[in-house]
Amino acid sequence: MWGWLAYLLGCVGVLFVWWWLTRPLAVWAKVPLRILLTALLLTPWSVSPQHDEWAPAWVVTLFDGLAQEDVSLWRAGGPLLAMLVVALIVAALELWRQRRKHSVGVAEQ
Repeated sequence: MWGWLAYLLGCVGVLFVWWWLTRPLAVWAKVPLRILLTALLLTPWSVSPQHDEWAPAWVVTLFDGLAQEDVSLWRAGGPLLAMLVVALIVAALELWRQRRKHSVGVAEQ
């Protein structure tokens, strides 16, 4: 549990720096980049089929791909990729919402 707390605090720091680095970008670029990094860092996955412990999916994918011989990296990589696709869909919907809100505001003036 303490490891997850330390990891989540580190994620907050990384995401804060990422927000700051992406602020000069256009909205169509910074929204997907911010959402993708958040999904990448915060998606959990089971360490192994025999254990109940969880770890960040990107760490499990990296470990499975580099250190395990009999386990495919798609065990955690597939769900991680699916989560990134969902994050891109959420980013697209957010961009659409912002554009629609802006165009309604302009039309009312």
